[in-house]
Amino acid sequence: MGPGLPGTAIAQRAGANIHVTILDENKKPLKQQSLVRVTSQATGAVFFQTTSAGEAKFTDLLPAKYLIEVGASGYFAVHEQIAITGIAFDVNETVSLVRDPAAVDLKLKDPGQLPSKARKEAEKGVLALELSNFTEARKHLEAANHLHPASSSINFLLGYLALQQKDPDHALFYLTAAIKLDPSNLQAQNLLGQIYYKRGDYARAIEAEQIVIASQGQSLIARNILANSYLKLRQFEKARENSQWIVDRGGSEGASARLVLGQALAGLHKDEAAIQTLTAYLDGQPASSVAPQVRQLLTQLKRQVSQGATGANANIAVGDPELSEESEALAGNAGMPLDIDAQRPSVAAGVQCPADILQTAANPSKQLLDSLSQFSAIEHMVHENISPQGTPRNRQTRQFNYVVSISEPAQGSLIIQEYRDSAGGELDMPDKITTTGLPVLAIAFHPLFRDDFDMRCEGLGDWNGQPAWLVHFQQIEEKPSRLRRYVVSGNNYPVRLKGRAWIQADNLQIVHLETDLVRGIPEIYLMTEHTSVTYGPVQFKRRGADLWLPQNAELYVHFAKRRFHRSETFDHFMLFATDAVDKATLPKTGSSRIPPAAPAATSRP
Repeated sequence: MGPGLPGTAIAQRAGANIHVTILDENKKPLKQQSLVRVTSQATGAVFFQTTSAGEAKFTDLLPAKYLIEVGASGYFAVHEQIAITGIAFDVNETVSLVRDPAAVDLKLKDPGQLPSKARKEAEKGVLALELSNFTEARKHLEAANHLHPASSSINFLLGYLALQQKDPDHALFYLTAAIKLDPSNLQAQNLLGQIYYKRGDYARAIEAEQIVIASQGQSLIARNILANSYLKLRQFEKARENSQWIVDRGGSEGASARLVLGQALAGLHKDEAAIQTLTAYLDGQPASSVAPQVRQLLTQLKRQVSQGATGANANIAVGDPELSEESEALAGNAGMPLDIDAQRPSVAAGVQCPADILQTAANPSKQLLDSLSQFSAIEHMVHENISPQGTPRNRQTRQFNYVVSISEPAQGSLIIQEYRDSAGGELDMPDKITTTGLPVLAIAFHPLFRDDFDMRCEGLGDWNGQPAWLVHFQQIEEKPSRLRRYVVSGNNYPVRLKGRAWIQADNLQIVHLETDLVRGIPEIYLMTEHTSVTYGPVQFKRRGADLWLPQNAELYVHFAKRRFHRSETFDHFMLFATDAVDKATLPKTGSSRIPPAAPAATSRP
């Protein structure tokens, strides 16, 4: 970061200005949006701003020392102090970001080898990828690949794009092509190793990641895949070697790697060391999804030590909460999106989450409920059955008038009712499956429901090219499941959810949210439910302001032998006064009433 340069004195103003310029690793203005946070060391006041064309400006700041933090997805964060000595002097600050080597580098590696037309299409595709415009990126990258299919770089970018769009089959196709064209394409090898691991092909995962380690021994992702793959194959010494490397590195990754290290030590019959390592893991990860299994293994190991039976074969197959569940999910869920815990969204290295992110996110959640109760819309529904091979078939479409009614009959409870009707009068849902509640899933952050979940901020990522805080949440075991349920043959089956929310950094609006099951419901053969909801501003002239409303909702379900995908999009929003809503204005047919015990959603497969 460059030194602050005082400007010229300016009279009659409330405070000084800080102008921040953000440069990439090539000393050019950073194209993608970044987040700049300025904190007063005197008052603790915090100011956020997202950049435009690599610049941000903060106005009317009082004399004090300020901490400036700049973060962008794929780059290390920068932290620096500056001082404003008087309100008559502005400060110009230049920040040069350094790319995080663990992040994917989207730049073309072979532009000089590409024909002119292919290069131009590829460059447009890269720009669209940097801005998370995946539809545009696919159009240009596929055009570039058609013009010049012999580029490892273009094939890699198409593989990376397929992963972002949760399409591992096409990702595997393109990444394999990239490797054949250039075996030294380490980024392709790394992603390929991750895909093979998730599919349970541990030998191929090891083969790919060993190539990465041979050139980039510091690759944390490759070491993690190797440690877990060797453990799965019961090659305990190699699992120990790679997990020990991660533990020695420290940080949150080191804490998680203790789970693999402890199991590897148990497999090597080093029971006392295994006990010490696994105990340290539980101390740092008491809420881990595999904590009960770890405690069971610890009990077994301690019994062996006390009985002098060290060296006996312990049951070491605890698994890894972040990796093993991914491969299981991919093995039997063709056509289903990745579980949110199998996704690893990129976050800006070193950028700390706001301490009050959960409290401040509650206000937009309350505003969402207020907004939902003030509009009607046209709902467009698309329903597709999915074959066992994961391909869509039997596409059906519907259109409904859509209204939400929200009431609070008593403090601490809500009744949310969705009403649909269609031009034909009788409500005709595809495959006779009624789904409700998808647009209101963001009420997980509402103060009435927030304490039902364990919530943690994962860092600063982005959504559609705009900086966004990523918040992971999971239903607390001791809390009742109030957010979602299934109704089958008149019986209720509450659903325990986990998910991730993307919260826009500048206004703290929830712009996107995805959920998955904490676990399936064997009684009704429910194996997978993945939801994805996107919110955005809708402007109403009469109100003179925007309301944040659901734009679209996606639902993927693997239920017994059936798999389906349902998409709901909303348009033609109409605003009405809340006190004007009564039974006379609501559709008479197709209502789906949500009682207080389950105030968010009901599905009837």
